[in-house]
Amino acid sequence: MNTKFWSMKNATIIAILTLLIIPITILAQEDDQEAKKIFNKALEAQQAGDDSLAVMLYGGTIAEDPNFTDAYINLGSIYFGRNDFASAATNFKKATETDASSADAWANLGRVYYKQKKYDDAINCYNTAISNNAEYFEIYKDLGLVQFVKKNWASLVESMTKFTEHFTDDYLPYYLMGKGYQKLKKFDESIANYKKAIALKANDYNCHNSLGQIYQEQEKFNDAYQSFKKASQIKSGKYLAFFNMAWSYQKMNEDAEGNLSKVDTIIEHWNKFLKSAKNNPKAKSYVESVEATITELKEYKEF
Repeated sequence: MNTKFWSMKNATIIAILTLLIIPITILAQEDDQEAKKIFNKALEAQQAGDDSLAVMLYGGTIAEDPNFTDAYINLGSIYFGRNDFASAATNFKKATETDASSADAWANLGRVYYKQKKYDDAINCYNTAISNNAEYFEIYKDLGLVQFVKKNWASLVESMTKFTEHFTDDYLPYYLMGKGYQKLKKFDESIANYKKAIALKANDYNCHNSLGQIYQEQEKFNDAYQSFKKASQIKSGKYLAFFNMAWSYQKMNEDAEGNLSKVDTIIEHWNKFLKSAKNNPKAKSYVESVEATITELKEYKEF
């Protein structure tokens, strides 16, 4: 019997990432200046959820004082929330022009560029924000997100390491560091970060699935099996988790000469994969291969 099975295909992981746009929330000291009075009314409207009134009043603020940086930042934050990234960028750019030292303006402009997939521009903005405020540590997460998309693995690890030196309660940076180290073939560091991410978010499919990938590559098939088993429990529709769980289980029960034990249970695992994948057109080639494998295993059992 041919006991060489398919090597695992790395599934592309698309992380759903949330960007935090930072509006200015401190009331301006009015000092009898009309622009500050209008700004404060706009801020109160925005905080009350009346964005339409806030937009009108921020416009009135700018009409009174065209260099009112905070009004541009808050206008940009409203447009960002509406997914109107062009208008958000216009206002954040204006904020950087009226106050080039504003770290918030540069950071928020970078977040718009990230949404617009202008990744190099985003990196430049984030670096400018850090130059303006060396203690703007949260921006390293934003930098890391861009570097993840650009597949700059070493830079990703560097940025997320700086972020986690100051913020330790967010699972995502640890997951992304795990992915960066995995791509760099630094598996011990990768495993350590995936485990930190799991400690913060126990039922994250991507973390368990990625751990399984590493254990497979290390030929630690028992550990791989446990990781893929957990991943398949978290998301029962992910057929690749079932595929890799079955493949790992088979390798666990294969000796140095290629002889198999627990063949019935191996077949059960492949059938679990078929159940998860049968109605998925993307899994067609996998299904055909596994069906052939099950036939082969049954023949092996009878031999």
